[in-house]
Amino acid sequence: MKALERTGSLIAHNPMIILLFAALLTIASVHYSQQIEMNVGTTAFVEESSRIYQEYNHLYVERFGIDSIAVVIEADDVASPEVLKAMDLVSHHMLEVNHVLGIISISEIVADAEEQMTGTRKIPDSQEEIDQILARIDAAQLQAIMPDRKHAVLDVAVPLHLPDAQIEEIVTETEATVDNSIFPPDTTISVTGNIPLNISIKSEMSSNMTELLLVAIVLMAMALIIFFRQSKYPILPLPVVLLGIVWTFGAMGYLKIPLSFVSMAAFPILIGLGIDYAIQFRTRIDEERSLGRAADEAAASMTAHTAPAVFIALILTAAGFVSLMTSTVPMVRDFGKLCILGIFMCFLSAVLVGTTILCHIPMQNSTNEGGRKNKDVAGGVGPVLARTSRGAVARWKAVLAVALIVAIIGIHLDENIPTITDYKKYIPQNLPELVNYRHLTKFFGGTDAMEVIVQGGDLTDPKILKWMDEFASYELSNRKEVRAATSIATYVKAAGAGQIPDDKTAIEKIIDQLPATTTDQYLNDRDTALIELDLGNAQDNIGEKGIMNLKEEIDKDIIWLEIPPGYSATQTGKGYLLSTVIVGLTTGRIEMTILGLLLIYILLLIIYRDLIKSMLPVVPMVVVIGWMGVAMHFMNISYTPMTATLGALVLGVGSEYAVLIMERFYEELEKGGDMMDVLQKTFYRIGSAIASSGLTVVFGFSALVFSPFMITNNFGEVTVLSMIVALLMTFTVFPVLLIELEGRRDKMTAALAGIKCRAKDLASQ
Repeated sequence: MKALERTGSLIAHNPMIILLFAALLTIASVHYSQQIEMNVGTTAFVEESSRIYQEYNHLYVERFGIDSIAVVIEADDVASPEVLKAMDLVSHHMLEVNHVLGIISISEIVADAEEQMTGTRKIPDSQEEIDQILARIDAAQLQAIMPDRKHAVLDVAVPLHLPDAQIEEIVTETEATVDNSIFPPDTTISVTGNIPLNISIKSEMSSNMTELLLVAIVLMAMALIIFFRQSKYPILPLPVVLLGIVWTFGAMGYLKIPLSFVSMAAFPILIGLGIDYAIQFRTRIDEERSLGRAADEAAASMTAHTAPAVFIALILTAAGFVSLMTSTVPMVRDFGKLCILGIFMCFLSAVLVGTTILCHIPMQNSTNEGGRKNKDVAGGVGPVLARTSRGAVARWKAVLAVALIVAIIGIHLDENIPTITDYKKYIPQNLPELVNYRHLTKFFGGTDAMEVIVQGGDLTDPKILKWMDEFASYELSNRKEVRAATSIATYVKAAGAGQIPDDKTAIEKIIDQLPATTTDQYLNDRDTALIELDLGNAQDNIGEKGIMNLKEEIDKDIIWLEIPPGYSATQTGKGYLLSTVIVGLTTGRIEMTILGLLLIYILLLIIYRDLIKSMLPVVPMVVVIGWMGVAMHFMNISYTPMTATLGALVLGVGSEYAVLIMERFYEELEKGGDMMDVLQKTFYRIGSAIASSGLTVVFGFSALVFSPFMITNNFGEVTVLSMIVALLMTFTVFPVLLIELEGRRDKMTAALAGIKCRAKDLASQ
């Protein structure tokens, strides 16, 4: 205790050293924050070192991974000579762009056909000639790029393994080429597809995070002015916490923690938690100084009593977030890392910089200019909370019954809450790039697919090609979700008049005559091949669970349709990869919550070495989690990678309030007095600070509700609700547990001693 008091005095007496340290750390943080990277790609959902990702990356992305930038053309007749000539110029320019693998379009098909007939590659001037060429094209192939005469798509193929910067350059070049193209006046052109959409999402995320922080700051400032207007400089905790956020940004860049859908919501949360730390320190210092103590004595008292309680709460909050490390979803783990880093940085800022400033500003006068005492808004809440806690204890059976029954119902309902992993549902639905993407899928179908990789010694062998054709036909016939199945066998069969030749030499001749863009897409070094199962708009049509079920059925089909000896087939691809996220979110969520509870209980047991003190903060958290299950069910809120962290958040934040009240209760109890009087005194003195800081945190979390990202918006609604429920339980259920368990301490101790004695007797026998 003396050492902690000396620490407070040192902080109060050495402001220049503290502020110099803060300045140096801030400069370093600004530098490292420039290294933060965005991650909305596959590695945000699946662990990069996992087997399933390695297969996806090495077997699919590196060998066959091709995505496309779609240029959608709409006109009265997209197959007119004027439109096709403009398309051909776009194709010609894009083929010269570095890393572009090829172009798929009506203009390419028509120009290639004209070259075969006349020896000159060009778009015919005659509409009749164009129509004759189109009539000879396979209907399925034509439908994919020109579903009708008013719509066509020009696909610019690029490899998936390219760095983001190079892909963005190709998109920029495509947009510039389209802008400078000369299409007929009635033509509408848009650049869309997965690649432009992902680039837009990253940009939107970056700007949205800035907006969220600004809104959170404004709301926090409003809350501080409302709840602490009786104090001098009521918004002082806010800049202190923002300093901690800057340090968090620096740590994030230094440790290479990426920014994702989930982690971008951590900052309003950290502002809320950090504000709570700063408010608790300020409240204690103001309380001590109002009693006439000097600034250094007030700081010493704060570091001896409040700082340890807040630090214990911080450790428990960290334990709740540590449970997220068990998630199989990387973005959930990154959220946990960021929150753990952030709460430590905000605590450090509050206890060092915040205390230094508080010790060197004058106290607010106790009277106003008219000579009347200022009304203590926070203090006015204290008596109400004291009466509330006493009333809850008086009706303890009813309070516990209602709390536990609703919690049990909520835990049961939680199992049936759906999970959303389609990232396109997370983003603003009016985002121009998403609107264009939806328009693309409306006419040309979706881009969802499952991929099967076939490996073996020589994939030009007739028996393996026939198996690939049989497998593709089986999937197309028996899996209604599969609308097309394409492989190298598809092209060999088409060239062989509907039959795959039995002669290997004939097969090799056919493959050698196929366009390079076709063979590269479906065959690699003749020892690895791709079977692509087109699912269209599977995310919208059958949902995440439907895709997961289809994945399992395809795996069974691979086994059932026995592949020839010496060959193997493995299902992979982005659809297969992301379907595993559902399992990670739905099965791992409960385990993470249970692990968090165990970690918090074990930490409390280590810190207090007292069964009752260790149990007290845990029970209200379980109740809050159960109540949130009821709230999410009736509000029709689905789980996402972000709301999957709700259990950890409730554990972390809920335990803080319980620990702060418990610490103050036992501090007052040591001074003597009846337990009920001590309870009321505790809630009178600290309850107002907790209520005010808790509501300030609610204001901060409310910033998430203003996000245009559905994933963040829903999370904001859930976190605000969970904070309100946590406060409600803190002022009703927790005082009941505090009095009832502490009142039965002697009986519980005696019962435990009896159990130990009986255990020893049994052991001795």
